[in-house]
Amino acid sequence: MPRTIHIYRPQRSTPEDLESILVAREPLLQEITSRLQKWRSGHSRQHYLIIGPRGIGKTYLVRLIEHRIRSDHRLNRIWRPITLTEEAYGITSLADLLVEALKILFHETSAPRLANCYERVKFDDDDDRVIDLALDAFRDFCRYSGRGILLIMENVQRLFEGRKKRKKVVHLLRKILIEENWLTIICTSPTYLNAVTRPEEPLFEFFQVHVLSELNPGEQFQLLHKLAVLEKNTAFESALPDYEARVRALYHFTGGNPRLTIMLFDLIANRHITDVRDELDQLFDQLTPFYQDRMKDLPEQEAKLLETIALMPEACTPTELASQARMQPKVVRALLSRLEKAGYLRREARRRKRTVYIIPERFFRIWHQMNHSREARARVQYLLEFFATWYATKEERERHWDESRDLLRSAFESGAPERIARAIESTAGAANDNCNDALLAPYITALHYLQADRDPAILERQQPEMREAVQLLIDAYDAGRVERTGSRSKQRRPQARLVR
Repeated sequence: MPRTIHIYRPQRSTPEDLESILVAREPLLQEITSRLQKWRSGHSRQHYLIIGPRGIGKTYLVRLIEHRIRSDHRLNRIWRPITLTEEAYGITSLADLLVEALKILFHETSAPRLANCYERVKFDDDDDRVIDLALDAFRDFCRYSGRGILLIMENVQRLFEGRKKRKKVVHLLRKILIEENWLTIICTSPTYLNAVTRPEEPLFEFFQVHVLSELNPGEQFQLLHKLAVLEKNTAFESALPDYEARVRALYHFTGGNPRLTIMLFDLIANRHITDVRDELDQLFDQLTPFYQDRMKDLPEQEAKLLETIALMPEACTPTELASQARMQPKVVRALLSRLEKAGYLRREARRRKRTVYIIPERFFRIWHQMNHSREARARVQYLLEFFATWYATKEERERHWDESRDLLRSAFESGAPERIARAIESTAGAANDNCNDALLAPYITALHYLQADRDPAILERQQPEMREAVQLLIDAYDAGRVERTGSRSKQRRPQARLVR
């Protein structure tokens, strides 16, 4: 791990170091701080909800917001940030939240009036009285300081757990946000919150929702470069272009998750691992304890269902999951709802009004697959090799790619379906090992897709990595087709035979 950047607790890194590796989030930071700078007492306020899976950079982002407010004299004259700790498991109610915020503000300012209030409420078990006294103390602080309070809270979804508690919390919070014009909230959650995002809910449109996206490949390379500069690793910085094939191959499995990118930097730059499969294995080794603890936190049935989803093709319906897991459909639907609310799953609408569930954290899903069986592990490794060789230079392919895969790629680049079919048949006939199906899977799927007149249903059920591999082959096919025919019109259904 880089010495200056903490992977799991970025709040322990210095703000200056976090600023130095900023990638992709600057527009959002500018938008939020610009809006905060324009606020005046009595004016309307904008609250924010930052959504994204673990490792996407939510803590990193709110840490930078706090830093920019404290370091900019204009913002600092307007706002007093109060940042609750990410691991604040003791906050289960609005009273808990306000008491914790009061304690932080008192410790940072040593204001006697805050101290008096905190001493009165910290052991009081009457939540209504605690809320009233705490709000009075905050109003008083804002009057004599001339600043508003920016409350930053992570994992806000914990406040809305449980139907009875959720209803009370939502209405109390709505009342506070309407009446207290000195307060702005920035919060984070690993998943969508119905209380905030659904039109029929009381808090709808109270928060501006921002979903943090993954880094694209260019942004990932930019982050790797900035990490090298921060670490003063000039050797890695100058050699970064040489790592492009390996990094782009791993991107298909890790996605653009910033946390995994930092871990990848450590593997390549500091441990001098030179084989892409070893790098993937090392990432699994590092994350295994983290993922194991995550699975242990789940009840038995939910853990079983999550693993079932990870091992099935993507886009699984509740009915299909119930059959695969040998569970009652109504039980599966209840479990899916809980897993979705906890951020483990995401529900998506697909064609023909189908609702499917996927695991949004790509590496977590692949971790399950790699641990489950040799067959699944071989499939992942051959796909990884496919991407590594695809992005390699011609010289690297000649050194490391065997003749059969060179034949397969050339067949797709020719844009000739009959040549693709012959190449697959030739390769299948020449191989005699058990991994041949995994090796040929992207090529066979791509040909099947072409033969079916590019029916989207063929790719819809594939895992993202397979879809991306197929797309690379289809792009090569289309480029070859244009070169052969000089036409970019939609290709008609090829007549070549699909080899199974």
